[in-house]
Amino acid sequence: MPQSILDRLDLVRLTRVRRELLGHEQRISDRVPPDAAGAENTGPQRTHDLGRTWVAVTGGSIVGFAVSGSSRDVPPVAPVELYAIYVLAAHHGTGAGQALLDAALGDERASLWVLDDNPRAHAFYARNGFRPDGAAKDDTSWGESISEVRLVRG
Repeated sequence: MPQSILDRLDLVRLTRVRRELLGHEQRISDRVPPDAAGAENTGPQRTHDLGRTWVAVTGGSIVGFAVSGSSRDVPPVAPVELYAIYVLAAHHGTGAGQALLDAALGDERASLWVLDDNPRAHAFYARNGFRPDGAAKDDTSWGESISEVRLVRG
């Protein structure tokens, strides 16, 4: 089978996982086309690299993913930013999230944006040395306001 078809199959599988993992997707699903979760934003506002993606696989199934790359903040507060990390709820506490974070960032100085009202994520990042730096924003790219705070490590 051609690699391009295999790549699309992996994207479909990853998109399904991503949809299950995105906690706020339920609030926005009626405003976003069904295929948007797997779409890449290539609009003119994108001025950063697309990053690298890691997946956690258990029993042949993707159970989580992480994406990191150069900082999108201007000016950057760290050279690397964790763009996203999600693990299926059934795999919380298995070490999958830690393995993904370690693969995506290593020990590098890094930043990330996290939903303000996500205590589980805040606790996970705190265990990994991330602290709030006081920056906050409301992301409206999905049609509603979602409050985020920036965490920095290093």
